[in-house]
Amino acid sequence: MNRFFVILKRPLLALLLFLLFQAMGGVFVLLMQMLTGEGSLLENISDRIFDARLMGISTVFFNFAIAIACLILFRRSLYSQSNYAPCSVSWKKSMVAMLGCILGTIALDLLSELISLPNIVEDQMIDMCREPWGMLAIAIGAPIGEEIMFRWGIMGHMLRRNSSVPTAILVSAVLFGLMHMNPAQVFFAAAMGIMLGILYWRSGNILWPIILHVLNNSVACLQVWLLGDKVKEYSLVDTFGGNTMAWYAIGILSTLSISVLCYYALNGKREGENG
Repeated sequence: MNRFFVILKRPLLALLLFLLFQAMGGVFVLLMQMLTGEGSLLENISDRIFDARLMGISTVFFNFAIAIACLILFRRSLYSQSNYAPCSVSWKKSMVAMLGCILGTIALDLLSELISLPNIVEDQMIDMCREPWGMLAIAIGAPIGEEIMFRWGIMGHMLRRNSSVPTAILVSAVLFGLMHMNPAQVFFAAAMGIMLGILYWRSGNILWPIILHVLNNSVACLQVWLLGDKVKEYSLVDTFGGNTMAWYAIGILSTLSISVLCYYALNGKREGENG
């Protein structure tokens, strides 16, 4: 147990930096609102507490900042004595695994809608998706920063400190979910984190999780652009034919996704192995 907490020292430091940068982003937005002359923050503060364009700029900047911080904090020179060697598979198998992850993501979307947990940042995310900077933040900035932190950084650190693969994937996924701090996103993000973790572990390439994360977030932005003011009325469950059909779809999509990812996880080789 003591060894486990020793291993988590750097990941916990990375999480503190992540929260610090988020707080700095919020302060940046409030200061910019004051500097641009939008009035005292004490007047109608509820109308001034969120600015989609400024939040987009802040999110892009601070996500790249956390990515750079993690590249330094988890620099590979720290693990010269590690016994861990990443697995590697062909890009074709990784493409198939990506398809499995996409099927799993659709199942998670359906499940999240059926469970209907509170989405406390829905309006803010919609507003950001309508702004170029906000869209850049959600579709590009956040995926790069979060994947470098949670998969390349935290998960990679645990593997190189000789934690078991399931433990490294699960810890990074749970932390990924909790850091979203939004009831509607926590479970979805944690489950998706497991898929992203498998993809990173087997491919040994952080680009695959980043691409999948970018695709997932880009779809959310695309929905806002296509549906406009009706985006909050859109129901994926209704698209699948209602609750009953949605549950059938969840079962089928989950089975296909798990099967593909299990095949992907069990068929690969470590660097240096023959055959």
